Amino acid sequence: MQRSSSDKINYDLEQGRKYKATLRLRNLINEFPNDLTLRNKLAEIYYESGFLDEAGKFWILSEERNSEIERCIEIYKNSVNNSGNQILKDIVFRGDKTKLSPHLQSILNELEKHSFEKTKNIHNFLPKKNYREENNYKETFKDKLLKYLFFGSLIFIVLLIILGVVKLIESF
Repeated sequence: MQRSSSDKINYDLEQGRKYKATLRLRNLINEFPNDLTLRNKLAEIYYESGFLDEAGKFWILSEERNSEIERCIEIYKNSVNNSGNQILKDIVFRGDKTKLSPHLQSILNELEKHSFEKTKNIHNFLPKKNYREENNYKETFKDKLLKYLFFGSLIFIVLLIILGVVKLIESF
């Protein structure tokens, strides 16, 4: 039975495998960068585990804010010396900025502005391809050749076996 990714994450958390759950969530964040609930879930796991700076890193792009979230974000920002460049490298937002709320867009723009002032560079993380959704693979000549050689050799082996059995029957 195939379980969904969220079921696997919840199962890992129930079994106490937080590291495995965080890896699954990180992979999902790379695959679905516009889904900010994944970042929030990952931040909650880090927060519950006591990694406040890591929680702050993933809560930076969170709409919901309270004093604990703000504290974690502040701890994270202090850990990277409030460097917009380092924060952008760490959070690696590959999603569509236009789908973010104006508040989150302003946060990203502020980080990019700070990064440009300090390094004259703005990190532009391109979205990773979602191979599950993309199904336009074209078979190359090499692929076709390997396929025909493989099936040709299988047919040759089957014919040799049949000829061997025929010769064996003739000899009796």
